[in-house]
Amino acid sequence: MYIPAKINTKLSRILWIWGMFCAVYFFSTNVIAQDFDFKRTISESENETGIFKPNNTIDSLQNLGYLAASYYVRDTSSSTFYYFQLGKRFLWGRLTFYQEGQQLDLFTEETLTGKYANKSVLKRKLNKYLRKEAHNKGYPFAEADLQIDSISNYKVYATVNIYLKNRIVYDSIEVKSDKPLINEKYLQNYLKIQVGSLFSTEEYLSIPEKLNQLPFLELTEPPLLQFSNSKSQITLSLLSTSKNQLDAFIGLVPEGEKTNVTGQVDVSFQNLFKRAIIWQLNWQKYSANSQFLNTYLAQKATFKTPLGLEAQFGLLQEDSTFLQNSYRIGLFYPFKNSLTIGMGYKGISNNIIREFDSTEIKQADDPFRSSQINSISFSISWREKPTYPILKNDYYIMTINDLGLKKLKNHSQMPEEWRDVPEKSGNYNGLVEIGAQQKVKKRFLLEERLQLAIVENKVLSRNDLLRLGGLQNLRGFDRNFFYASNYVLLNLNYRYFLDNNSSFFLLTDIARLQNAIGTVYALGAGLDIKSKNGWFRLIYAVGANTDEKINFSTAKVHFGYIALF
Repeated sequence: MYIPAKINTKLSRILWIWGMFCAVYFFSTNVIAQDFDFKRTISESENETGIFKPNNTIDSLQNLGYLAASYYVRDTSSSTFYYFQLGKRFLWGRLTFYQEGQQLDLFTEETLTGKYANKSVLKRKLNKYLRKEAHNKGYPFAEADLQIDSISNYKVYATVNIYLKNRIVYDSIEVKSDKPLINEKYLQNYLKIQVGSLFSTEEYLSIPEKLNQLPFLELTEPPLLQFSNSKSQITLSLLSTSKNQLDAFIGLVPEGEKTNVTGQVDVSFQNLFKRAIIWQLNWQKYSANSQFLNTYLAQKATFKTPLGLEAQFGLLQEDSTFLQNSYRIGLFYPFKNSLTIGMGYKGISNNIIREFDSTEIKQADDPFRSSQINSISFSISWREKPTYPILKNDYYIMTINDLGLKKLKNHSQMPEEWRDVPEKSGNYNGLVEIGAQQKVKKRFLLEERLQLAIVENKVLSRNDLLRLGGLQNLRGFDRNFFYASNYVLLNLNYRYFLDNNSSFFLLTDIARLQNAIGTVYALGAGLDIKSKNGWFRLIYAVGANTDEKINFSTAKVHFGYIALF
């Protein structure tokens, strides 16, 4: 029978893999798991240092169930040979558990009876039980003690006694700082350490991670824990960091022989009323009749619960064409490892503020329609986005997804050319942003940000499309210059630090837009100079699409000062 060479090669490879698998399986079941003797050779120099201790090996073997393991020694003129004999591996005959004198039925789902008498596995399971049922429920000193009752026919019969010991409750949290930094009751709620509640080892160990998520605080020393009279006292050494920002930019935009001056104001407070309330405001005027406003308010651990509350309002005015209002309110919950999941309601109200004549209607590539969109919003974020450049490795991920219903306003009064669409339709908005920065050399830092966004709707209007352009995303272009139903954006900064605070950088932005333009890019350079009380930034960037040559007369210059306090 003829077998093609290609098939024959694949068949040989498969048979070889199966053969190796069977050999490994046979070796593991008939050698390793059974009675296997081995030796350890010690040279004179190693023996003199006392590195190798055979009793430690015997202890390890006995923990694995080789209770009869032993060794003997043979010396030569140059080496010492240790011969280890494992013997037969013992099994658990019966394990009985008691807690404070009462018998417990532990590990019933995965019983240890009949399995190898592996003390390491038993210890791991007991530690997991103690963490869950004792150490995190007011008994941080609880421990378990194993007693072997008898050994018969290579089976071990043993008893495990669990002692809870002292019951501990939280007594106080003391903050050491040069000035009041945060409300004491709010801090207790945020850390889940309420005075009088049961002590939790897990909550205590998570204090540094939770404080690291409050950008206005810095933990200068590990938390100090003391016990006295069945109560715990925790001392935190905290330092205030300047994270509040006041930012004002002036932009010079060439337009023919004129140069228009635009403006932007950013305000960010991180700890209002000393309760970790965040308030941010961003306003920008990027043309004579166009402006953008966004404000955000949030607090973690609201109303003595682990849930956070956030609210957002936005306004977008595009010339004298349309006015868009957006608002969002939601809850978010911080999980471990800086992971936060949120859910809320989002509404968008689009209003056309002028009438279009017949010529404009016929020539318009995309229609303008008034509408109301109501959505359920889901968000996931991992780690915080850096507020300003720091010479260290960092990364973050965030995604926001809105799913809802869109309803057209004044459907019957729309121009006939724009009316032949459903009055109601499903709507989806999605955004994914991934950011990273890597320290390349001693003073070089590479910053990357990848952003993907999409809006899906059967009745997409021009005022529903995503907006792109400006200092916040696609540099070298006017604010909200591009319209697109979806886009992919990559921002790159090649940064050289002049010192620990100041840096010079080259920038590259590339975006793929779902519209008639296609791919656009921007090139430029910038300078960041950070002092104790502020941060000065100067950026020069010029943008173009891939079918055009760069025109330096359209370059954008942004400069301003960010006050930190």
